[in-house]
Amino acid sequence: MSNPNVQPLAQDFVIAAQVPDPVRFFFHDPDLTRLDDGTLLLAAPQWNRPGWDHSRRLRLLRSDDGGLTWVELPGLPYEEATPFVLDGQLLMFVQEKCHKDFLVVASDNRGESWSDPQTVIEGPIWNISTSRVLRPEALYWAMDYDLPGHGHGGKTMLRLDRSMSPLDPGAWALSNIVRQPEIPAAMTRNLFPEGDRPQLSGGWRDPLVWLEPNTVEVRGRIRAFCRCVFDEYAAAHIAAVFDYDPDSRQLNFTQFAAWPGAQCKFYIIHDRSASMYWMLSNLITNSQDLLGWAERMRETGYHGGPGNERRWLYLHYGIDCLNWFPAGCVARWPDNVYRSFMYPSAVVDGDDIVVLSRTSRDSGDQHDADLCTIHRIRDFRSLAMDLHAGGLH
Repeated sequence: MSNPNVQPLAQDFVIAAQVPDPVRFFFHDPDLTRLDDGTLLLAAPQWNRPGWDHSRRLRLLRSDDGGLTWVELPGLPYEEATPFVLDGQLLMFVQEKCHKDFLVVASDNRGESWSDPQTVIEGPIWNISTSRVLRPEALYWAMDYDLPGHGHGGKTMLRLDRSMSPLDPGAWALSNIVRQPEIPAAMTRNLFPEGDRPQLSGGWRDPLVWLEPNTVEVRGRIRAFCRCVFDEYAAAHIAAVFDYDPDSRQLNFTQFAAWPGAQCKFYIIHDRSASMYWMLSNLITNSQDLLGWAERMRETGYHGGPGNERRWLYLHYGIDCLNWFPAGCVARWPDNVYRSFMYPSAVVDGDDIVVLSRTSRDSGDQHDADLCTIHRIRDFRSLAMDLHAGGLH
């Protein structure tokens, strides 16, 4: 019998999009959505690498056969995009400039063309392909809110009133802004302080950066979980937890919590039919460089600290969206730390999960991806034990 932690669940992939030249271009934050008729739509922001004078643009691709083949649609002049379906309407959050204002566009022909952008929220907000909560009265989506001198420093909850048009700015509102807490001294060894990183290439300025929150509902409670980069990835697998009160419309930081792969971007799926949550994230091998790789990483231009490894993409499951069981490896690059399957987004397609990966194969950089790849995890519910059995009711 095959072991899903040794033999990946979806190593064979389809290339949905590829940059024209990996020396000059990379994909930033692609996202995948599924239309009500089963059509898959992929939005892939294509950015130029530093030193190359090219305009950033959004590439759009569509599949009518479950992700086996893809047709490229007319592109758009946006730096970021997250498509989603709401009440039968195909919408897309877009940004003409990253981290500036929340714009919405709509399509009535499966992404062939889009309406003019409507600015619904002004401000330094941002998020990418992360989960959202849909209730009868509203859509909720936690966002990054940049604070002076601290990109990603704040968090806020975006609320869309479903009784109004999503193109109406009056339908959208932000909660309070939650500021980043001070890091307890015991949570970091300060191995890679900013300004003293002789063994690292680049990196974050702050000792803690939290970003890219997922929003979920757990037994009626709206929560958000975001990625945390502690000490340039040296303290891995820690997420920040937030709770949101829809009555007072207040968001609060609750705690830090253990979370497999939370040093990098993760993605949560709420499988309501089975009362289960599924989560995709990257596991790593050498976050504090106990194996002595860092000097070689610096010489070869590895992006960030040793813990910024993105070559092992894993699937996890749980019933409280806080504690996770391993379901298996989705895909891997076992021989090369400069390759990656990362920044996943995913949709449930019948009994399968279709995963979009921002993938580095030939870019020479585990961060700047040259591919968007599609992975189908078949019969995913069979990978989970019945965690509900034997509990207290």
